[in-house]
Amino acid sequence: MQAALKMKSGDARLLHILIVDDHPVVAEGWGRIIRTKVACEIASAPSASEGWRAWRQARPDLMVVDLSIGRNKIAGIRLIERLRRVDPDLPILVFTMHRSPVLARRALMFGANGIINKDSPPAEICAAFTEVARGGNYVDSRLAMQIALLNVSRPGTSAPRLTGREEEILGMITEGMSYRDIADRACISYKTVSNVSLVLKDKLGATNLADLVVKGIRYFEGD
Repeated sequence: MQAALKMKSGDARLLHILIVDDHPVVAEGWGRIIRTKVACEIASAPSASEGWRAWRQARPDLMVVDLSIGRNKIAGIRLIERLRRVDPDLPILVFTMHRSPVLARRALMFGANGIINKDSPPAEICAAFTEVARGGNYVDSRLAMQIALLNVSRPGTSAPRLTGREEEILGMITEGMSYRDIADRACISYKTVSNVSLVLKDKLGATNLADLVVKGIRYFEGD
């Protein structure tokens, strides 16, 4: 359902926004910027799991989701994927400090409607928010070009292509989680985690687990 905007000169109902970010100052700053243009109520959640519960309870008109929540570099992407399974029309705007086209492309593939960087000027943040709230899409031109270039083959290079499951496990490995903890969180067997880790080492050219952590961080940062 397309969100109903109430601009300062309009008379529509308040827009209900849920922000999922582990930094409280983000919700405060977001509120100061957006309330200059839109009449809204803003709630926040500090984790993906709490964001999911808050969505189920409040059913907001629009969600603003960070990609990295805590030490998990793809927690926001997993939340977007989960939300999209049950609400295909919910406007979702990614608000992130990362400039990785790899993460941005993955977020868009799983259902984000727009992406805006946290250090963008207020006018651009408002533009992204307004476009997504109205049912549109927003990605700034520079990031859009970087995403497009990911699909362009370069002579002598072969960028690793990871599946969603591989990215999920790699994200938890970069957090420093043990294989047992990863298995418990992902509801899979220890052997599956071990096998995926071997595949990841091969795809990323890592010689050991420590090297895989380093290369995993670089992968998510787009280096």
